[in-house]
Formats: sequence, C-alpha cells, structure tokens
Amino acid sequence: MRISSLMLALALLCLPATKALAQDAGTINGQGVLDAVVAAQGKVVVIDFFASWCKPCLMEIPEFIEARKHYPADKVVFIGISLDQDQGQYFRFVKQTPFNFPVYLADPDVISTFGVKMIPKTIIYDPAGQQALNHSGFMPGEMLRQILDKLIGGEK
Repeated sequence: MRISSLMLALALLCLPATKALAQDAGTINGQGVLDAVVAAQGKVVVIDFFASWCKPCLMEIPEFIEARKHYPADKVVFIGISLDQDQGQYFRFVKQTPFNFPVYLADPDVISTFGVKMIPKTIIYDPAGQQALNHSGFMPGEMLRQILDKLIGGEK
C-alpha cells in the first residue's frame, strides 16, 4: 500500500502545471529581455510592461491576449513583463489571468534598461530586431492590430 501511495505522489508531482501557472515564465533581467528579442529575429516582438495593480494595464491585457489569438507564433512573439514588487500579488494575478503568452517578473534593472517611466508601456520590435514603437500608456487593441498588420505585411 505504501509503495502505491508513493507512486501516486510521484506521478502527481510529474504532471504539468496548470495552463495559467505555465504562463509564469519566472524572472527576467534587462539583458534577458534583449536576448529574447534577438532570439526572435525574423518575427515581430511585442513587449508589454504592466503591473497587477495598474488599472489601465488591467484594461489593456485582455486586448493583448485577444491579439495573441489572431497572429501566428511564427510571425509575432508576445512577452509580458510584470513590474509588480510583491511576488505573491504577481503570482496570484498570473494564476487568475488567462495569459496565452509568457509572462515574466521583472528584475529591477528592467526599468532602467527600457526607460520605463510609466505603465502600461508597450515596445514593439520589427522582424529585423529594430525598435518600431515605444508607447507609454494604454494601447487600444485596434491600434495594436494596425501596427502588427503593418509590420508583418498584412499577413496573419
């Protein structure tokens, strides 16, 4: 009986995390974000800086989740970067939000690396890895889609 209980416990430990938890990609520093942009060369990269307590961010995040559904992963990469300082609040927020792209908790250097003075903030890189947009404040979904359509040549 003990062996079967132990085997069950081990099997449960090996199961993948729930979808919401799977989107928590851990912490990231400024260089890590830049490395992610370089690794995605040939694709448009959308970086969304937010915090769980930011009202405009909470309005914007569903727009980004919806946009992720409409653009193929081989054309557009979405990265969420939380500037939450309370890790518990960050983990609760990620768990309850249906993110469909990786979300990282920012190390303190991310703010200075990307000149984040207010949130939400969106930075978009073109397929060549050049910064195409640096937008502070709420970004409506329609504006995001227009920019993405232009950068990927209207292909979806």
